[in-house]
Amino acid sequence: MGLRKNLVKKIENIEHCTELIELELYDNRITKIENLEPLSKLIILDLAFNAIKEITPGSLDSLVNCKKMFLSANKIKKIQGLQNLKSIECLDLGDNRIRKIENLEGLTTLRELHLAKNKIQVIENIGHLQNLYMLTL
Repeated sequence: MGLRKNLVKKIENIEHCTELIELELYDNRITKIENLEPLSKLIILDLAFNAIKEITPGSLDSLVNCKKMFLSANKIKKIQGLQNLKSIECLDLGDNRIRKIENLEGLTTLRELHLAKNKIQVIENIGHLQNLYMLTL
């Protein structure tokens, strides 16, 4: 489902979309990651270019099959709430307000990590990412 550039302010009314495998909400006005619980089959989530300030703990817990997640160009300050993304291969957190690489433990399937255009000064906490082949800073 693609709702690119539609002035969407809130993720809602998707509780019956349980078979959805791709959700594109790129370039909207979303401020909070919420209501994604029914989307356990989701493989791609694109929330880039919104106004999200935080990855609320628990908001992504049901996305155990998600392989690609795009959260670039938001206002996220801290990497958190990703521990249940056991299938994630590509994570884009570029162009945010992140200062520290952290809370990526357990993301053993992660192959691409995009953190360019943040406020990171030290490359740290990535030694356990055994399958990582692309890191952009």
